[in-house]
Amino acid sequence: MSKNSIAATDVKKICLACEAGAGSSVIVKNGLIKKLKKAGVDVEVVHSPVVHLGEQDADVYVCHQGLADTAQSLKPDSVVIRFMMFMNDPAINKLVEDLKNGNEIVST
Repeated sequence: MSKNSIAATDVKKICLACEAGAGSSVIVKNGLIKKLKKAGVDVEVVHSPVVHLGEQDADVYVCHQGLADTAQSLKPDSVVIRFMMFMNDPAINKLVEDLKNGNEIVST
């Protein structure tokens, strides 16, 4: 696996990165938690403004496409999953399915 991928079994913590820490990203975080629970995936999900990602120790970072370059620059050796829609985004759905099925998680 490359530095921008991780085995599903090694993912213990996901950080949802946002711009300011309120509003729509909280909805995405709560939606991700519900999807993971429904899929039977036991992974901690935390929330952080993108400018504070350097302080985080997550295995996977999830952020809106508009923040992804910043996230990747702050966490260059980490998996960053980019999403576009705040509700029912295909990238987030794929992340949950890959975790559920034990697939490799790869930066998008």
